[in-house]
Amino acid sequence: MEAFEQIKQCIEVNSSFVVEAGAGSGKTYALIQTLNYLIETKGEVLHTKKQNIVCITYTNVAKNEIIKRIEYNDLVEVSTIHEFLWQSIKQFQKQLKIQLCKLNEIRLKIDETKGKETKYIKNLNERINLVSEVFYNDSSFRDFEKGELHHDDVIELSKMLFKEYPLLTSIIAQKFPYILIDEYQDTSIETIEALIDCLLMRNKDKIILGFYGDSHQKIYDTGIGSLENYYEGENKVLRLIKKEENYRSSRAVVDLLNNFRTNIKQEPKRDVDGSIKFIYWGNHPEKEPKQKVREFEDSLKKFKNDFYEEVNHKLIGLGWDFSSNNLDKILVLANSRIADRAGFLKLYKIYSERYGQSTKERLLDRNHFLIKLFTGYIDKKTSQEREIGLEHLMTYWLENNHNKAIRFLRRNGTALHEFQHPKKKEISDILDDLSNNRNNKTVKEVLDVVLQKGIVYSKNYEEFISRIYQDLEGFDPEIKEKIEKDKSFYESFINLSYSEIMNFWKHIQNETVFSTKHGTKGDEYRNVLTVIDDTEWKQEYNFNNFFNNCDEKPERSLRTRNLFYVECSRAKENLVVLMLSKIEDDALANVRSWFGNKNVVDIEQF
Repeated sequence: MEAFEQIKQCIEVNSSFVVEAGAGSGKTYALIQTLNYLIETKGEVLHTKKQNIVCITYTNVAKNEIIKRIEYNDLVEVSTIHEFLWQSIKQFQKQLKIQLCKLNEIRLKIDETKGKETKYIKNLNERINLVSEVFYNDSSFRDFEKGELHHDDVIELSKMLFKEYPLLTSIIAQKFPYILIDEYQDTSIETIEALIDCLLMRNKDKIILGFYGDSHQKIYDTGIGSLENYYEGENKVLRLIKKEENYRSSRAVVDLLNNFRTNIKQEPKRDVDGSIKFIYWGNHPEKEPKQKVREFEDSLKKFKNDFYEEVNHKLIGLGWDFSSNNLDKILVLANSRIADRAGFLKLYKIYSERYGQSTKERLLDRNHFLIKLFTGYIDKKTSQEREIGLEHLMTYWLENNHNKAIRFLRRNGTALHEFQHPKKKEISDILDDLSNNRNNKTVKEVLDVVLQKGIVYSKNYEEFISRIYQDLEGFDPEIKEKIEKDKSFYESFINLSYSEIMNFWKHIQNETVFSTKHGTKGDEYRNVLTVIDDTEWKQEYNFNNFFNNCDEKPERSLRTRNLFYVECSRAKENLVVLMLSKIEDDALANVRSWFGNKNVVDIEQF
C-alpha cells in the first residue's frame, strides 16, 4: 500500500503516525496531500466545532511555501514550533511564573555546580510577582527578572507546563485535533516528549499527531533523530509508514544509499543510470614514531591540495560545471583551505587561533555572539535560521523588502523606538551606505555605525566589552589570561576587512562553488563532489571508523553516518567521494561492497 493510502487509513482509524521518508522521496508533497485530505474530508466538522489543523515547520521559508500550496486555507494554522508552543502556553501566566521560577532554579544550580558565572537569579520566586507578564518576542535575549524569555526557554517551559497541567493538554487537543510536524528528526527531545508523552498519551481518542521526516537526515545533536521508541515494542503509540520512492537521484546513487541504509529501501523513479565513484589515497604516508600529530598532518596539506585540484580539473574536463549557477557542487566541512578559497581565511584564522577545535562550533556553526551579530545562526533545537544578523537585514534592504527590514529593526535594534520621518530617513541613508560601501570598510567601522545608530543591539556584546576592558588588577592569573586572550581576539576581529564577513556569509548561504555539508539538506545538484578528511573535525566525525563500523563513540558514528547520507543523497546524476585522509583496509573493503569494486579508485590511478 502506498504511503499516502496508509496515512489516510491512520486518519480514519484515529491513529497517530510517523512517515519515514528517505531523501528525494517527496516528503513535503505527502505533507501537502495530507493537509488537503483533512481539509476536504474533515473541514466541515472542524468549522462547526471551531477547530483547526496545525502544521509545524522549522523555517519561515517552509512555512510560507506550505501556506501557498494549500491556497491560504484558514482552516490550517502553519507555524514554527516556537510560535505554536508559545501560543499554547502564553495565556497561562500564573502557571508560567511558577514554572519559570523552577527553570531558573534548575539552571542556577547547574551553573553553581560547574563554578560558572551565572545569568540566573537567586530567590526569583520572591520577586516573580513584580513581573507583570512573562513574554517572548522572538528575540535572542533572556531576562527572567523582567519576564523576558529566550527562544530555548519557550521549548523547556512548554514541556514543563504540558507535563504539570493536564488541563492545558486537554485544551490544546480540543482546539487542534490534527497536528502535523515536518522534519521530525530535528525536533528537540523536549518538544517530542511534550507532544507525545503528555499531549498524545492523555488525549489518544481526541487527537492525531503526524510526524514527517527522515532519521538519517538528523545532523544537529539536539534533535530526537529517530522515533523508533514510539513505533516499536509493546508500548507503541505511533504507526510507522515508509515512503520509499526516490524522485531525485539516479539509479547508481539510490543503489549506493540502499547499501548503507537499513531501515528503508528506496526505489529509483528517475530513468537515469548515473554514476558513483570513491577516490582514496592508497599510498598515504605513515606518521614517524616521534613526529607530532599536528606536524605530520601539516606536512600532508600540500599533497591534499594537489589531489583536490587534480580531481577538480578532471571532473571539469568531464563536463562538470562548478561555476556560480549551482549546477554542480563541492560539499565540504569547512577548513582553512576552503576558507582561503572562499575569501574568509583571516576570519577563520582569528577564530582558529583563539578557539582551536571549537572553531567549527564557534564560527562555522555560528554560535559565537560576535559572528551572530552579522550572520545570525541556526537554532540547534529547531534547525531554524535565526534571522538576527546584519547580513539578513542587508538582504531584505537589497530586495526592497521594507516590511521585513522594519520587522528586523524592531526586533533586533533600538533605532525604531521613535518612528518619525526624520528617523526613518536617517536609517534609510545608513542602510543605503552600508549596502553600497560596507565591502570597503573594516568590521569596526561597520560595527560602530550599526551599534551607535541602534540598527542592531546585543546584550552579550555589551557585557563582553565591559569584561575585556575592565581593570584587571588583582584578578586571578588564570582569569586574567583568559580575558586578555579575548581582548586580543576581539581587536583582531574588528580590524578585519568587512569583506571577510561578506564572503563568509556567501559561503554559509551556499552562494559559492562550495557548500557547507550542513547547509545542503533539502538541496539537490546535478553532480556532487564531496570531500571528506578525518583530520579536520576529529571529535565530531570519523569516516574511516564509520565505514569500518568500529567507532568507540556511537554518537560520533551516527553523526558521521547521517552527514554522509545527506551529502551523497544531494546528487541527481553523478557522485564522487574524495577521501583525503587515511582509510584502513577493513574500511576500504566495506566501501568496495557499497560502491562496487570498479567504482573505488586510488587517487594515483584516477
